[in-house]
Amino acid sequence: MMLIASCEIKLYLPGAATLKDKRQIIKSLLQKSKNRFNLAAAEVDAQDYIQTAVLGVAAVGSDYNQLQSLMDKYLDFIESFPEFLLTDFEVTIS
Repeated sequence: MMLIASCEIKLYLPGAATLKDKRQIIKSLLQKSKNRFNLAAAEVDAQDYIQTAVLGVAAVGSDYNQLQSLMDKYLDFIESFPEFLLTDFEVTIS
């Protein structure tokens, strides 16, 4: 059975003064996400807002508990960065 885990993550970037600052922060986070967790991730909304970012993250697997654990670890990883604050998230596994 194939399961898909997806997560919408909302971030607040208080140190971003320009869209260029924001893009650098998000690009770095997306690359680190791919390298460390092998997740598909992209900025999916709020691209024109300087201090707000909405990311979409997805993973495919066959074990519900493994996917839930992966998303939990990823959210902990996100919270470890001082450049932004995790303001909201929603995980769906189906």
